[in-house]
Amino acid sequence: METRRRLSLATFLAFLPVVPLSLRLAQLQVVEHRGLALRADDELDRMAVEAAPRAPILDREGRVLAESLPSWACFLDKRMIKDPGKIAQELSGLLGVSVAEILSRYQTGRRFAWIKTDLDYDQASALKKARINGLGVVSRQARFYPNGSLAENVLGLVGSDGRGLSGIEYSKNARLEAAPIKIQIIRDGAGHAIYEDTAQDSPEPKPLTLTIDRNIQFYASQILEEAARKLSIKNGVIAVEDPRTGAILAMADYPPTPLRNEAVQEMYEPGSVFKLVTAGAALNESVITPQETFFCENGAYQIAPGVVIHDVEPQGNLAIGGILRYSSNIGISKVVAKLGPDGFYSYVRAFGFTNKTGIDFPGETSGELRPLSQMTPVNLAAASYGYGVGVSPIQVLNAYSAVANGGILMQPRVVEDGAPEEIRRVVSAKTDALLVKMFEGVVEQGTGVPAQIPGYLVAGKTGTARMIDPKTRQYSRTAYNASFVGFLPASRPRWTILILMGDPKGPRYYGDEAAAPYFGELARRLIALSGAAPDAPPDPPAPRALQAKPPFGVRAPAALPAALRVSP
Repeated sequence: METRRRLSLATFLAFLPVVPLSLRLAQLQVVEHRGLALRADDELDRMAVEAAPRAPILDREGRVLAESLPSWACFLDKRMIKDPGKIAQELSGLLGVSVAEILSRYQTGRRFAWIKTDLDYDQASALKKARINGLGVVSRQARFYPNGSLAENVLGLVGSDGRGLSGIEYSKNARLEAAPIKIQIIRDGAGHAIYEDTAQDSPEPKPLTLTIDRNIQFYASQILEEAARKLSIKNGVIAVEDPRTGAILAMADYPPTPLRNEAVQEMYEPGSVFKLVTAGAALNESVITPQETFFCENGAYQIAPGVVIHDVEPQGNLAIGGILRYSSNIGISKVVAKLGPDGFYSYVRAFGFTNKTGIDFPGETSGELRPLSQMTPVNLAAASYGYGVGVSPIQVLNAYSAVANGGILMQPRVVEDGAPEEIRRVVSAKTDALLVKMFEGVVEQGTGVPAQIPGYLVAGKTGTARMIDPKTRQYSRTAYNASFVGFLPASRPRWTILILMGDPKGPRYYGDEAAAPYFGELARRLIALSGAAPDAPPDPPAPRALQAKPPFGVRAPAALPAALRVSP
């Protein structure tokens, strides 16, 4: 009897744990089944999201300027790491990174520590095969610029999250960015992926084509760097536009940076290149005639008590063509006095100043001009030759393109996204033809002589303006902006070119010396690149008695008038 009691007690004690275990099992399998199943799926079967490649950016000929390439990064999950030193030893040999550096990176962050973010395919494969507990390898897209820093001020930057930070990468981010790729991943208990499959394909975004020409951009950048070395400039811009379409073919900055585009975002006082507006307005409104002359006071003109306007080269009576040719500040100030502030304001806006151009680029400046109520005779005179006026290089470039395009202002654009767009007619065809001839005269006989191209008609204007001293907020006596803007071939323009040199050092700081020669250099390269036919009429033959044969194999140089300085 005693034995049976003991057996019963033993049996009872043996089955006693079954009751709570059964209850717990029932709770897990019935009551908490759904939650536990979801938790297991979350741990072992996850849906990961990977960044899809951004659309490539192409130049106007289809050449790649920016593209995305696959890259990988690895991290450590600190919750799964028991011996960081041992892990660091293993990773050091695989990554070529010192143990100390890995441990230093391991200390950053809370749970996840990024160890290396620029892995190549072989490194990523080796890490996956190593199956190190707590190590994660993720794929990402790295932005690659096959031409190095070329056009970086146009293209901009992409951040580590794959979003554009500046330039076209920023302004067209929605167009360039692709929907993320969803990937199903099944992991084992140690967290290693044992199965991967793309759960949702992402359509690849179409390439974004720019109006930029890679070759022209290269030439512009190269010439600007050469000028920076020779002139020790503080900053500079070279930009090229097709005046027929508004397409921007090149925008080069110095110093180059992907964070800023000076052609669009920089505001400066243009100096004498702004005489285009005054001359165009006065001729178009018929307040002056092409033959009417103005006395240029032999170089010094007191416009108000204590206020004297100076010309570098003293002049007597000049018509508007001569005022532009010799860049007379006194002459143009007398022209704008006849035009009046209302007419001047109207044409400043008509040529595209004081308003953003609307180019496809972030951070564009609109420029500035003092209110009409504050436009005294002295302020109006100064504005007529580009002082007290804030403009951007792209505005100046586009205004000259309007003259090159028969008087029609085009919408400047850097993205090929449709047909060229006319904004408005600024001056009549008759006025425009007069302006073209006058700007040809600037290059043939005036301050723009260094921009001449043998065999080609070139039209343009020099400019020199004192820069504002940031410390005193007054005009500097030593720092200038030197510029030249022009177009060619003048009879059928294909290119408008702006050259802007900020604070060139040494005695050569005028527009004819520090800017016009670089216009000529770039123009010659564009002609060679395109094969554009000459349009200048041949020079008349010299009388036989005056002809002299040059030595065999030597070409006689053409005699050119001396370059004339433009007023600062």
